[in-house]
Amino acid sequence: MQNNDAKEQSFIRLIKEYGPTITKVCYFYAVDSDDLNDLRQEVMINLWRGFDRYRGEASPSTWIYRVSLNSCVSYFRKHKRHQSEYTSIDSIPEIHDSGSEKPDRMREMYNLINRLDRVEKALILLWLSDHKYDDIADIMGIPRNTVASRLHRIKEKLVKYSNE
Repeated sequence: MQNNDAKEQSFIRLIKEYGPTITKVCYFYAVDSDDLNDLRQEVMINLWRGFDRYRGEASPSTWIYRVSLNSCVSYFRKHKRHQSEYTSIDSIPEIHDSGSEKPDRMREMYNLINRLDRVEKALILLWLSDHKYDDIADIMGIPRNTVASRLHRIKEKLVKYSNE
C-alpha cells in the first residue's frame, strides 16, 4: 500500500487520464444534468474506495469502465429509476472532443442509444469506444459470444429505432 500522498497523486493522475471515459459512461446513463453530476461523483467515490484493492490485474481502462458502469447501474437501482426512462440528450451538457461541434448525426445516435436499456447502453458504449469483444466480455463479466450476439441485436434495434 502506498503512503497517503503518493496514493492521492496516483489517484489524481488516473482521474486526469480517464476523466473523459468516466464522463462518457455517466453521460449515457444520466437522465438530466443533475444525474450526470451525481453519477460522476458516485463513480469517483467508488474508484477512491476501490483504489487500494486495484492490483493491476486488469488494465486501468478496464477497471475504470467496470467501476463506472457498475456505479451507474447501482445508482439507478438504489434510486429506483425505471429502465424505460430516458430523456433527450439535448438536456444534458455537451461533451466535446477537442472543442469540435457534435454533428447532427452524432446527436441522433446518442438519442437512439439513450432509448436502450442500461446493459445495452453499456455494451454499445464499450463497442463505440473501440474495445475488443474480449475486453467487453471481461468488463461486463459475460462470455465473448454473448457480447457478439447482443451487440448484433443492439445494432438491429438501433436501426429499427432510426426508421421509426
